[in-house]
Amino acid sequence: MSGPSDRRFDLNFGEEAAMPSQDNIWRPSFLSPTGPLTVGDSVMKNDMTAAVVARNLLTPKDNRLLSKRSDELAVKDSLALSVQCAGSVSNMAQRLFARTRQVESLAAEVMSLKQEIRGLKHENKQLHRLAHDYATNMKRKLDQMKETDGQVLLDHQRFVGLFQRHLLPSSSGAVPRNEAPNDQPLMPPPSRVLSSTEAPNDPPPVPSLSGALPTAETSPKQPL
Repeated sequence: MSGPSDRRFDLNFGEEAAMPSQDNIWRPSFLSPTGPLTVGDSVMKNDMTAAVVARNLLTPKDNRLLSKRSDELAVKDSLALSVQCAGSVSNMAQRLFARTRQVESLAAEVMSLKQEIRGLKHENKQLHRLAHDYATNMKRKLDQMKETDGQVLLDHQRFVGLFQRHLLPSSSGAVPRNEAPNDQPLMPPPSRVLSSTEAPNDPPPVPSLSGALPTAETSPKQPL
């Protein structure tokens, strides 16, 4: 008889498989010493119920095949199946633990992202408020600048009007700065103007320096 490692379970149902007749349908009966099992019985809480369910999980053909095994082979198969089942259960538990840690990590990441989104929303609100305040202040300043420009323009026009009325002479009685009246000469008489190259007719006498300054010969000797 082949070992448990050589068993292969084929779960694919062929289309050519004939449908069993109503007489060949297997109907397991879970009978316990106290009577048949009901929906109120629990396999996890009652060992007797678990034994009854386990004993009736095999079909009649499987019972005949397994009954032909020797005791030693039955023990070996049971040990092998127990180890394989324990390994499979342990692997499934590790997978579930890994999935649990992954789910916890993802949940922590989601919470962190939620907090970050909450902070970004708060920052967005602050930026929106600052932008609104800035736009309001700029509009107010622009309005003030427009009013100031209008006031400056009015003052300029008023100043130009005052300047034209009071400071500038009228065209009828004004005398230009570079023009003189007809009765006054622009330049002095030529007789009074001397050229830079001409000298006066009678220059003043220049005193002689010979009698003014003593020479070395005529000057008295000073005692040493």
